Amino acid sequence: MRNNKNILLFVALASIMIGQDMISSYQPRFLTRGKLWTTYRSNGLMGGGNRAHYSNHDQVGLEYPGNAARAMNDFMEYWLDIEAYLNGDPNLVDVSRVTNSQNSKGSGVWVLTVVDGDTLVSHSGPRGVTDDIDDDRYPITSPDVPEHFLGDTTGPNMQQSNYSYYHTNISGSEAVEIHNYRYGKYIPNDEYPEEIIISQWETGMDVTVTKKAYAWSYQDYDDFIIEEIIFENTGSNNLEETYFAIMNSFSINSMGAQWASGYGQGWSDWRVNDLSTQDDWFLYTKASNYVADNPESTMVYKGMNLAYQRDDDWLTTPWDDTGAPFKEESARMNAYNEYQGQHQNQLMAFPYIACGQIDVMPPFVNDPDQIYVSPESGDEPYAFRWWFNGNLDEFEYDEPAHEKHTPQEMFDMMIHSNEGSISDNPDSSTLGSHAFVYGPYSLSPGEKAKIVMAYVGGSGADWQNEDEFTWSNTEEAQGELKLGEHSVVRNFKKAQQAYELGYDLPDPPPDVEFSFSNSQLGEMIINWDAVADTARDPDYEGDEAQDVVAYKVYRSWPPSFDWHWGPWEYIAEISVGDTTYFDSEKGRYSYTDTESFAGYNYYYSVRTVDSGHDDWVDRFGVSHGPVPPLESGMAAPEQKNMIAKSPYQPSHVAFDEMMEKIMVVPNPFRMDFKDPLHMYPDVADPYKLRFINLPRHCIIRVYSASGDLVLEKEHNKDFAAETSWRQETVTFSGRIVSGIYFWVVESMTSESMGQIQKGTLAVVK
Repeated sequence: MRNNKNILLFVALASIMIGQDMISSYQPRFLTRGKLWTTYRSNGLMGGGNRAHYSNHDQVGLEYPGNAARAMNDFMEYWLDIEAYLNGDPNLVDVSRVTNSQNSKGSGVWVLTVVDGDTLVSHSGPRGVTDDIDDDRYPITSPDVPEHFLGDTTGPNMQQSNYSYYHTNISGSEAVEIHNYRYGKYIPNDEYPEEIIISQWETGMDVTVTKKAYAWSYQDYDDFIIEEIIFENTGSNNLEETYFAIMNSFSINSMGAQWASGYGQGWSDWRVNDLSTQDDWFLYTKASNYVADNPESTMVYKGMNLAYQRDDDWLTTPWDDTGAPFKEESARMNAYNEYQGQHQNQLMAFPYIACGQIDVMPPFVNDPDQIYVSPESGDEPYAFRWWFNGNLDEFEYDEPAHEKHTPQEMFDMMIHSNEGSISDNPDSSTLGSHAFVYGPYSLSPGEKAKIVMAYVGGSGADWQNEDEFTWSNTEEAQGELKLGEHSVVRNFKKAQQAYELGYDLPDPPPDVEFSFSNSQLGEMIINWDAVADTARDPDYEGDEAQDVVAYKVYRSWPPSFDWHWGPWEYIAEISVGDTTYFDSEKGRYSYTDTESFAGYNYYYSVRTVDSGHDDWVDRFGVSHGPVPPLESGMAAPEQKNMIAKSPYQPSHVAFDEMMEKIMVVPNPFRMDFKDPLHMYPDVADPYKLRFINLPRHCIIRVYSASGDLVLEKEHNKDFAAETSWRQETVTFSGRIVSGIYFWVVESMTSESMGQIQKGTLAVVK
């Protein structure tokens, strides 16, 4: 322990001069179970950092709805399909340059105290991380930790999580990720969340901070993340004037700032907070000048403790850009990795993102013997601040930061502001950082304090129970954008309810693990085991506990990189044991999608449905009345295929004998996202070409007009008469350019050994 006064002073001075690198020094873990996705590090940073460096903005920061991320350490771990990659099939390896649904530049935890007259400040972002933070800790390894018995190793959990009571796979000092769910069975421990990420770090004033982030995929409970933040005095000093703060840098406009080249709204403008991106509208419900976006709700919402933000209109654009409507005249329509399948006037920055106080004097329902110290102030937060957050390259930001301020200055800006304890809301759209400040606390050695917060997403689509993709494309969406305020408030109340219930919620039926096969007509077949048929709801006993009655199958076409926002099309409901689809000998269901076509990319979700119940009793013995039939959700990646699946043309003796003309489709290929007749309609997989009618074993060669070999590929599949090529050159030096190409297919099958077919291919980019 570092208790010496001189060491504390050194730490304080170091925090002024330099901070640790907040991203590269810390391995992230990725919370994805609900609709709101984000990253956590064991230095206390959530999301990316609020600085101009590209590495910060490749991070996942309160994405809503969550989307596949770029440059994430966990990305391949979660979604890479090795077999698909080797086959040349995947369409989700190179994702969009800037993650589409990112809404935050980071959130950090601050500890501010005075020891023997010395002012000490330790913080974990969002602007930077002070050097005093020590993350070399493993918070879950002790059996005294309540969560130590959680985690499951079936299905993907062994690979995707890094801890269960069966295994530990923690890399370096990364945060601990626990998956408390499994395929085919109800949640094993339903008084805990489905996904938990625990990060822990020690500060220079010997305060150890433990942050526990919780998420669910349950419908009505999938739009928020609850954080329990525990502060423990692990030193020998009495900390008598101590404050804790949660600082957030939301940036809703970023969802719409990565697609345009005109009007100053390219992705680089978002990276540095150029003027064009400083158009968010910020509200805090306890501010004296608070007026809700829907004014009739002002008095109702004033009773909460919620800060929220949405995109507003930047007046320099020649149109109302509230919600960032997509405009073809300013977008890079042919730039893969910039253009992502948007339609004219589609809202690109439609959500509300909020942070709200759940509890500051809490018991711990899963650790009832733990006692926490209450803050000395009678009304919390002690203070609420917001600061202007402008161009990062120009250092145009006002919040406390160790690059610009001494510890005393940061302490005064956070605690002793001349503007009052609660800052008024800004009177115009701007970009800001805000902080909830709690205290003062008096912590003796060994004592703990705890703050419980919720991060929440909402949208007009969510309020009206519509999928975001379909809704954002309607003419009415911009006029309905402010309905998202009702949505984010409702979802915050659901977070409060989850906490008050001790995290014991009515459990929906379990996830379904499904796989794919191919019909003889080149259609997709979805297969799954019957293990969920006998799943038992832990809230009930006897026959009532075995309540799974059906499966629903949904399909999504890939209209953009954001395919898993929707639209999800309901295509079938299959009752448990239905002999049309169920093979009792194999214990397996199979559903053939007769509307699928070879070569096209599809996504599916199979969802269980339960019977509902006449009553539900929570863990405290309180009856809540009837529970309607529940469906497993589609929020989490485990509940759908993250890599596109394509039916393929099956092999046939006529192809083996080369009796049919081999073709390349589409031909000509035209790189134009508005021309679906000459490229496959998946903007995440834009270069796909297919050689069809192939013998089961053959060699494919493609030559440029000058005779250079650009492709040589062996096709050797007994079951498929086609193969895909995504236009990579034989030297892997890039993709082929526009021009005329010549292809040659040489058969290697016994039926037509040595026979050759030739043809031409036109490529226009």
